[in-house]
Amino acid sequence: MTRQNNKFTRIFLKVVRQYVKYYNDCSFKFYFDDVELRPIGNSPKIVEVKIKNAESVFKRIFMEGSVGLGESYCEGLIQVDDKDYKEFFFIFVRSLYNKKLLFRLSPIDLFHVFNAYFFYPSYGRDNQSEAMNGHYSLSDWFANEEDSNEFYLQWLDSPYIQYSCGKWDEDTKTLEEAQINKFEFYARRLGIDENSKGKTLLDLGCGWGGLMFYMAEKYGIKCKGLTLSKAQAKYVQAQIEKRNLSELVSVEIKNIHDLEGKYDYIASVGVMEHVDDFDDLYKKISQALNKNGATLIHAMFRREYFHRTDAFLLKYIFFKGQFPYLKNNLKIFRKYFKYVDRNDLSEVSYPKTLQCWYDKFCAHETEIRKLLKEKGRCQDIDFAIRVFKHYLVLSYCGLYEKGLVCNVLARN
Repeated sequence: MTRQNNKFTRIFLKVVRQYVKYYNDCSFKFYFDDVELRPIGNSPKIVEVKIKNAESVFKRIFMEGSVGLGESYCEGLIQVDDKDYKEFFFIFVRSLYNKKLLFRLSPIDLFHVFNAYFFYPSYGRDNQSEAMNGHYSLSDWFANEEDSNEFYLQWLDSPYIQYSCGKWDEDTKTLEEAQINKFEFYARRLGIDENSKGKTLLDLGCGWGGLMFYMAEKYGIKCKGLTLSKAQAKYVQAQIEKRNLSELVSVEIKNIHDLEGKYDYIASVGVMEHVDDFDDLYKKISQALNKNGATLIHAMFRREYFHRTDAFLLKYIFFKGQFPYLKNNLKIFRKYFKYVDRNDLSEVSYPKTLQCWYDKFCAHETEIRKLLKEKGRCQDIDFAIRVFKHYLVLSYCGLYEKGLVCNVLARN
């Protein structure tokens, strides 16, 4: 290697040497193109990472940011045990957030680190229906909606499916318990109890129907769900028949901005990240509530005015997604509602949930791989599997370091 060609590798190793001074849970042993390097760090727990075409990989990381890192992993150029991948990925996330670590680097090294962070290519899909079906129905991967649902059920399956974080209380042991905790907490927030039988609830972006099925079966609430995902709608309809809930639960393929009717409760869990016009939506929610009605909106918010959705997520996962700006959202809520109450879930809510999904995804990799081979249309199954692993780890690390999950209760 020439002096010019190995500079990105040297920068990465400098970052790691600083990193282990602040985060000493594990040490790292790297293999660059089958050359074993001396371990970095003093922890007895050693994470082994093998990198093929090392200089090319690190050049991509420092020149292309999140996309370069993610694609290098998905192409199999970065090899690390599933259980240890988050430890490796934390190096990149924490190095951007820990100012003491950053400023122990030289100005030229800092330049390359920030160049990677600010690399921001244009990805996404302008059509919201295509964007939503691209992820929630995996329309690029499967021609049949049932196959898409089978993919997700391998790692989301539960009596009340939620593709959103649970509420982890001190004694909560499983993800299923955490999701029930959330349903019960949100029921109390909305004023739903044993006397609410027969009242109506609209679920904006209902997913696979977990919230609706819980409220219908536990409290006798009449629920309607809106979704743009054809696969989710098909699953919900099948579950309505299986659970004998045709008088209580219904689902429509419809944009949430086109909501119609009047309801006692309107809820949305994990959908605001896909909304552009909050003013229009909150105004329509206010108009659709019955007297003394309530709405509860749950989302991952951001505190910062300036924010960019991770480029890898935009390219491969959430084709039209962003964290809503909390301050502005609260302002819009107060524009249309007399009573507005913000509540924050625990900072560990999403990381713990993502860890459960990741562990289950890895445990069911054989079944997922078989499904993709027999019924999918992915040209590279290894790449596809790694896209979801990387997405779950990326989200875990990012939200562990800088996550904010809020629910906002509002009344007219």
